[in-house]
Amino acid sequence: MSKIDADLTEFLLGERLPEDYRRQIHDYFIPFIRDILPQIECGELRVLGIHGAQGSGKSTLAEFLRWYLEGEHGMTVAVVSIDDFYLRRAERQALAAAVHPLLLTRGVPGSHDVSLAEETLTDLMALTTGQQLDLPRFDKASDDRAPQSEWPTIYGPVDLIIFEGWCLGAEPCDETALIAPVNSLEAAEDREGQWRGYVNRALAGEYRRLFSKIDYLLMLAAPSFDCVQGWRLEQEQKLAARVDRGTATALMDSAAIQRFIQHYERITRQCLATLPQRADCVMTMAKDRRISAVSYAEHGSANIAELPPTVIFTDLDGTLLDHDNYSFSAATSALARIAELDIIWVLNTSKTQAELHQLAGQLNNPYPFIIENGAAVVVPEGCDLLAGVPLDVVNGQRVKAFAPRREDIVQLLHDWRTEKGFQFSGFADYSAPMLCETTGLRLHEAELALQREYSEPIRWEDSAERWQEFAALLSAEGLQALKGGRFIHIMGAADKGAAMAWLASCLYPTGAAPRLIALGDSGNDIAMLVRADIAVVVRSPHHAPPDIMAPQGELRITEGFGPSGWNQAILDILGAAT
Repeated sequence: MSKIDADLTEFLLGERLPEDYRRQIHDYFIPFIRDILPQIECGELRVLGIHGAQGSGKSTLAEFLRWYLEGEHGMTVAVVSIDDFYLRRAERQALAAAVHPLLLTRGVPGSHDVSLAEETLTDLMALTTGQQLDLPRFDKASDDRAPQSEWPTIYGPVDLIIFEGWCLGAEPCDETALIAPVNSLEAAEDREGQWRGYVNRALAGEYRRLFSKIDYLLMLAAPSFDCVQGWRLEQEQKLAARVDRGTATALMDSAAIQRFIQHYERITRQCLATLPQRADCVMTMAKDRRISAVSYAEHGSANIAELPPTVIFTDLDGTLLDHDNYSFSAATSALARIAELDIIWVLNTSKTQAELHQLAGQLNNPYPFIIENGAAVVVPEGCDLLAGVPLDVVNGQRVKAFAPRREDIVQLLHDWRTEKGFQFSGFADYSAPMLCETTGLRLHEAELALQREYSEPIRWEDSAERWQEFAALLSAEGLQALKGGRFIHIMGAADKGAAMAWLASCLYPTGAAPRLIALGDSGNDIAMLVRADIAVVVRSPHHAPPDIMAPQGELRITEGFGPSGWNQAILDILGAAT
């Protein structure tokens, strides 16, 4: 383990962060630091603003940036939040009595001591050697400003100020946009629009002046406002776990959170719609709050040179293709997004080479594909990838085989059935019409499915005790049985995961290892899923999800079935289309 990874382990433990946060650090946060570091070092960037909806992780990101810049670059970094500058509870009570009752609730523009925030930023920038400053802090558990004796002290000079907050960079809207309420809170408790008008005028006045002190704005962009309520509830639950419930009088339950978050809805929605066009850097988030894409205003697109390439490996039946009708129409949005980002995506399936040539054309996929549960990688005609890799030529196709040929397996199975009386049926017993009846394939599709080269799919029709005897014979011959969505695939010692790893190493033999995203729905996908950086188990209406016992990376399970779940998972990971 490198020094930075060892140090990161301590950081993750100290912040109670999951291990997969390490991947985000390497893939996104450290490249971001490298991008802005020259501006910090020359003094051009003094105040870094981080915008993000509630629960988006902006405080955690700010703390990591501080930790890394101080530890790796010897800088002095001050971290403040707009939440540190809430008006005292008594001040908000007076404001609520004089202007509108909703101003008692902290958070919206108009509920902060903006003068204190401006003064703090100015004083931080002016600190010199030997000078110190106490940084204001707000105690959310008691809903009041913390005593000054509890404020942390920072010593000058300060190289960078990280200023984070949910409304940083927000701009006032046209007064006419305030007329219609956006939720039940505004409709019931601000019928005349007095509260939202006050908030909007605050944004147009002192907050605009405060936000002008930000030299560089980073936006953590939530996928939608609908995600924010769940994030904020999780945030409150974590706060409750850290404090004494007897003294934390202002903690909220889920109903209170639902009402509370409506205070922020108007501005949050507005920022999600407009701020990505104005921020210096946008980190797009998925529903689980992991970063899925990064764009820089000065670069115009994701900083590809700094980020590892992505390769997607996907199963077909029951995953990208509907289990019942083999349609992929529900996944067209995600397929378009993959094409837009020019990501290599690989079909990794139990299907045959004959089937894949046809399906790849229908899916507009020109890349190498993996057939028969990892038995072989096929580079289709016209694909110039893997040009420098020595491959066999089989029937005019460039092929890397990892398993023995099917004819030897079929002969062995035939001998065992004759000699030992095992009850099973396999593809060798099926005609194309019989396979159509069993699977729902059309006749031409069934003919292609029967053209197997490395495996024999069977249906076991005997007892569980007899299966144990059969499995022992397979093992003795160096064969395995992989459970798919419909059949048990008898084949050599190959699997989807090993074929995926081999192909990925050939696609990117030098530089950063690619980020591998794998999607599957059945037991024969487990070997691929456990080796992926992001493993997506696609739910099936016909069987339970496979058990992924020890994934090497992040594990997700879709809510939707088949191609619908596949589509949402890809969009969550890659971000919506631009």
